[in-house]
Order: sequence, then C-alpha cells, then structure tokens
Amino acid sequence: MVNYNSLTVLLTVPLVASMLAWFIPKGIQRLYAVFSSLCILALTLYQAAPVLFASTSAAVIEHKLAWLPEIGVSLNFRLDSVSGWFVALNAIVAILAFSLKGVWYRKNPRLFTSLGFFLVSALNTAFLSADLIVFYLAYEAVFIPMIFMVGIWGEQAKATAVFRFFLMSFLGSVLMLVSIFYLVNLYHEQSGIYSSNLFDLIQATAGKNSPNLKWCFIGFFLAFAIKVPLFPFHGWLKDVYTLAPMPATIWMSAILSKLGVFGFIRFVSPIFVESSQGYQGILLTLAAISVVYAAFLAIRSNDSKSLLAYSSVSHLGFVMMGVFTFNPGGNASAILLSVGHTLVSAMLFYILHLIQERQTDLGLETSHGFAKLYPTLFTVFFIAVLASMSLPGTLNFAGEFLVLIHSYAASALCTIISGVGVILGAVYMLKFYQQLGFGKNTTVTINSNTGAKDLAGYDLVVLSVLVLMLIYFGFQPEIFLKGN
Repeated sequence: MVNYNSLTVLLTVPLVASMLAWFIPKGIQRLYAVFSSLCILALTLYQAAPVLFASTSAAVIEHKLAWLPEIGVSLNFRLDSVSGWFVALNAIVAILAFSLKGVWYRKNPRLFTSLGFFLVSALNTAFLSADLIVFYLAYEAVFIPMIFMVGIWGEQAKATAVFRFFLMSFLGSVLMLVSIFYLVNLYHEQSGIYSSNLFDLIQATAGKNSPNLKWCFIGFFLAFAIKVPLFPFHGWLKDVYTLAPMPATIWMSAILSKLGVFGFIRFVSPIFVESSQGYQGILLTLAAISVVYAAFLAIRSNDSKSLLAYSSVSHLGFVMMGVFTFNPGGNASAILLSVGHTLVSAMLFYILHLIQERQTDLGLETSHGFAKLYPTLFTVFFIAVLASMSLPGTLNFAGEFLVLIHSYAASALCTIISGVGVILGAVYMLKFYQQLGFGKNTTVTINSNTGAKDLAGYDLVVLSVLVLMLIYFGFQPEIFLKGN
C-alpha cells in the first residue's frame, strides 16, 4: 500500500478548470475545454497507471485527511484496480463530451464548460471516496450539472424529463442516506465512536444479517439500480437521453451509469455480504431481464437516440450479471465490460452527433443511405457497431464472454437468458446501421454548417484512438484480471 497525498489533484484540478472557464473568452471555450480535459487525462494516467498496470491487484494509493472527526467523517480517498479504471474513463468521456460542437458553445458556453468540469470533479470524488458520507455528497453533486444541462440546452418537453430524472434519483439517494446513518450508528454501538469509513462499516456488519441490515441493503440497491439503470427502474431513461444535449447524453450513458456499477462493487458487495448472497437469485434475474427486455425495446425503437439508450441498458445488464456473481472474478469481468461499454457507448453517441451535424433526419422508419455520402464516417461507425455486437477481438467480446462464464456458476438459467441478449444486440445494431447507412436516400437535407464533408481531422483522430483502445484491450484482457 502506498500513501500518496497528491490524489486530491484529481479533484481540485477539474474544479480550478471549472472556475477558470468564466474568465476564458466565449469564442475559444471549446478549445479551452478540450485542452483542459486532455491535461486532466494526462494527470489521471500519471496517477493511476502505477496501479492499473501493476502486476498485482493489491497495488493501492491512499490519501487520508481528517475532516469532521466528531462525527467520524474523513476525506479518505482510495485509488485501486476498481476506482482507477472509472477515474480514467471519466477523463476520457470528458474529452469526448467537450469535443462536440453545438448550441452549448453558442448559448451560455462558459456555464456549459464550468458545469462539465464540476461534473468531472464530482465524479472523481465519488469514484475515489472510501468514506460513505463523502461518497454520498459527491453522488448528489453529480445531479446538479446534469439537471442544468438538460434544462438549459435540452430539447422540448425537457421540464418533465428533468423532473422524472430528479425525482427517481432523489428517492434512491434518500434511502441510501438513511441506510448510511444506520450503519454509522451501528459502528458507534460496537466501538463507541462514529465512523463512515468503508472498512469500519465492513467490520461492523461482518457476519451479521439482521432485518435492519436487509433494509439497508435494499436502500443501497435502489439508489444504485436507478443510477445504472436496472430493470424495472429505467423509466426515466428514454426521455432524458433523447431530450438531453448530446454531451449530457454521453456523460449519462458512458460514465454516470457507472456510479451504480461502482457502488455495487465498492460498497454493497463488501458491506452486505449476507444480504447480497441471500438476494443473489433475484438480482441475477433482474439483470437478465434488463438485458433481454431493453434489447426488445431497442429493436422496436424508431429513433436513433432511443435505440442507443436502450442498447446501453441492455449492455449494462450484462455488467450487472458480473457484479451479482459477488466474487472477485465476476467483479473484474464487470469492470472490463464497463470499460468496453463506456468506450463503445460514447463512441456511438459521438458518431450519431457527427451524422446529425450533416443531416437533419435520422429517423429509422426509412432507409437513408448516408454511407454513400460519408464513407469514412460510416466505416468507423461500422467498427463501433461490431464492437457493440461483441465481435471477437474487441473489448466487449472479452467482457461479455468472461461475465457469462462467471455468472453461469451462479445461475445457469439467467446466464442462458442473458445469452439471448447477444443475438438480439446484433439484430438492433445491424438494423440501426442498415437504416442510416444504406438504402435509397430520399430524405437528404444537408446542414449548411458542415455540408457533405466526410469524417476527417480532429474527429477522425478521436475516433481512431477509441478504435485502437477497443482492439488493444480486447486482446489484453488480463490487464483487468490480475489476481482473479
């Protein structure tokens, strides 16, 4: 274990970038945001690489600082083989979100950039926190920029979408907060002191399975299941994803959903060991239903953004299958697939935005034939589709294959049901690509800003890097499986 006090720079640097955005000229906000997010990525890799690429999963960097000792709250940050990947993904997703051109850089660009970097800081705080009170505060802070982004730059009917998103998320958060208070009080009853430190609470619940702990488990479960989202808690997703500006959609699909995955791995599994095992059958069933049900919704969808939204839910169902095995191998496979889902989901929404810049009609009721106009863009699009379909050699294939192996020992039936989702995924992704890429183009409405330009320059570089990452990690999955 390494004690290293510079972990706080992963929290403070994005906050500084958020404040500096207000002093940057509006005309160069996108340049500033991309450059700053690249710096944050470089800093993140510098901090996390010694842990992520270590030969053992025992490598850990910790930073502990007393904050409110009277009530047992401390700034306890922990970067390990779990949190390290999510922090790195957070930096990558920020680059993609800030890279997109749109109304957010014309209407209140300073506010957009500031909110984006505040979101990066809040997410890093949540992913690094080993104190449940600090985690909760960061978990709640994430909602602030997302609500503003949807409310200010979203499309019509956004007020209803924001309200539903906030209401469901807030309900889960309140239940989690009550559960945290109970756990802190439980530790106080045993030790005479208050503490919200993760490892103290693990000690307090070890070997116990009281009815109150089961209710606490349910409180945590609801909070994280809504965030993923897991069936049947996905009701807020379609409206928010489709009405939100594309950067917000990328953030929600690619990284905010991972707060739920991370919460189950970091907090639920080790604190509620007995309850987790007791409800494992139900949890695996919900994950399997998420995979198949969301896949059917994606097949029926006639809107590009809705299809990708339901595709995200389906793939996250696979991730949760790995998490709900409640063993190290399943967790490692879930993290591997989380990385793949983040990259592919962000890549698909990024490409969809590039197509929207060039064309105004992306409905899936008719075939468009855009591939003839933009061959390079649709070549990269096809690679992203194949990765989403878990083509062998890509990161998603390695993740889904390992998840199914580990989940089979826990529930053969749920694993078989989830396996059907692989086939359904191929159906809706090929439909998606075929409808946009091929057919007789009778609805060509070229946007004046981009004309008929094919993929080139900065966007080509960004997407090429993502493709290389998907292939490289697809052939090097052992990086995620140290010690498993």
